[in-house]
Amino acid sequence: MSESVEITMADKIDKALSEMAANKEKINVSQVAKRLGVSNSAIYKFNPEKIPDIKTAQKRQKHKAESITLGTENEKLKKEIKSLKILNSQHKALADEYKVKYESLWEHIQQIYNMYDEVLAERNNFAERLKHLG
Repeated sequence: MSESVEITMADKIDKALSEMAANKEKINVSQVAKRLGVSNSAIYKFNPEKIPDIKTAQKRQKHKAESITLGTENEKLKKEIKSLKILNSQHKALADEYKVKYESLWEHIQQIYNMYDEVLAERNNFAERLKHLG
């Protein structure tokens, strides 16, 4: 004699929720009803106690998706920060290199002005000597 075990609609809803979560399918009352081949109103009317379970599964799925998104964004931002730090150090090195070059250039410019001042002083002395000769 075989006994048949009757599976209730509530059990079917639980099973559908588990499968949908495992398969990463969108979870809401409409999708659960569609999966079970019943109308939305049938779930609301005959199994209202399951609505909170469906809503909880839906929220859990949403939070998991948000968590994954945030984790992915976090990783992207970490990579971008690392890249910017490298770029920043390269720019600092370049700035230091230019600083050394410009200091050297400034020294040369000062030497040229000093030489100009010396040449100008010699010219003025020469002009004064010519004045006294003539």
